[in-house]
Amino acid sequence: MDNIEKLLRDADPRASRDSGGPLPLDLSEPAPVFIQRPVAEPLRTKRSWWPAAAGAMATAAAVAAVIIWAPWNSPTPEPLPATPPTQSAPAPDPSQSSSAEPSSTPQSQALPNGLFAAWDGAHFADDEACQALSLPEMLVADAQGKRTKGGFDAQSYALIGCLDGFSAFNPTDQYRTENNIGDTAGGMLVAEWNEKTSQWVNSPVSINADGIEVHQEFLAWPTLRGYSYEPGQSPAERMEEARKELGIEAATAEDLFGPNLPSWMEAESGTEPVAYGNTALEVTYPGWSMSESARGADGTVLDPVTTDPLDAATYQLMFFDAHGKAVFNMALFTDDQGGTEGGTACNDPGANYVLHGVSPSSVVVDEGALALGLVTETDAAGIERSTVSLVLADSAKQGKMCDLPTAFHHRGKMFQSDAWNGYLGFLDAKERTTDLASSEYQQAKDLAASLTLK
Repeated sequence: MDNIEKLLRDADPRASRDSGGPLPLDLSEPAPVFIQRPVAEPLRTKRSWWPAAAGAMATAAAVAAVIIWAPWNSPTPEPLPATPPTQSAPAPDPSQSSSAEPSSTPQSQALPNGLFAAWDGAHFADDEACQALSLPEMLVADAQGKRTKGGFDAQSYALIGCLDGFSAFNPTDQYRTENNIGDTAGGMLVAEWNEKTSQWVNSPVSINADGIEVHQEFLAWPTLRGYSYEPGQSPAERMEEARKELGIEAATAEDLFGPNLPSWMEAESGTEPVAYGNTALEVTYPGWSMSESARGADGTVLDPVTTDPLDAATYQLMFFDAHGKAVFNMALFTDDQGGTEGGTACNDPGANYVLHGVSPSSVVVDEGALALGLVTETDAAGIERSTVSLVLADSAKQGKMCDLPTAFHHRGKMFQSDAWNGYLGFLDAKERTTDLASSEYQQAKDLAASLTLK
């Protein structure tokens, strides 16, 4: 448990600095109302993404990580209504996708039983087991071997792969965001086909030394790359440990768990750009699924359709691609500092940043014009992570993270857009350069160029 607590503290390095704005959103709390960053913050009560039918479960630290990700912090009481990820037509041939994506993966196909893929080249075997794969019908075995339906929602988990009697799923960013699920929401579902009963059974739980039912939460490659680390243990070594724990052959795991990349990107869909505007903003985006939320000063959930964003204490806009992956987010929220700068405390003065791929945006705030950039942060422990963010256009290309503001004043409110996606863990500069040349980053630049605040 000591390791889990460390991961809780370390999973989001942005929480260790003060940018003069609110904390990043912790989806372990219901969604977005902002609070000013404290100097130190106690750990929150763990909240698992696992369906209630599966029982109380704890993370096995050896092959799992506690994940805290999303745009901003939000301590309000009511969850937002869930909206399933928008499913598009079958994904394009991966050979047409950017260089950041694998070039030798199976062509994606229409999947049965409401399944949709976590990446464009998801491997799906044409056999009895995979054709019968259904998340709502999937069973979960408890520590005594009793099997019950896990209550999994087909719209909430994206298929990573299915072959050789195994299947793997990843909870989508959209599911986690709209259901206010944080901590352990990075874990894969890994299930095995029982040929005798013709049923899919999720990995069974066990009883640990404390008498607690434990479910191993194995991480998908992008999550493993971007969020979790063990001293002296690489992501590849942790994935190998998970493979052995699950009893999956190496050749099967290579296809089942998808490519070892920092991000699984959606290829360009060719859809016409969609223009959207309200009293607060105008933006053009490439046909992604849009999610809006609004809350009053007391945390009451407001209807974003009938609520003027400028009247809400907090207004949040996010976009998700066809895989349910977060590709943009921003928020306007009440400026409780009265137009002054935020706090000066910095919990990690040793953290540094470097800006890559800086591109102009159309966003102008009181502090000046903003630009899009890939912000690569290196914390005091030497752990490096990157994410797409809007920063001041005249920001130094490198410096201390504490000196890089991510929340800005605008029309008596605060504006923040500092984590368009989850963290990206690049192995080297070549991977980062490839990401900056990808269609996904180009789409981000186009969106930033179209985004204006009124």
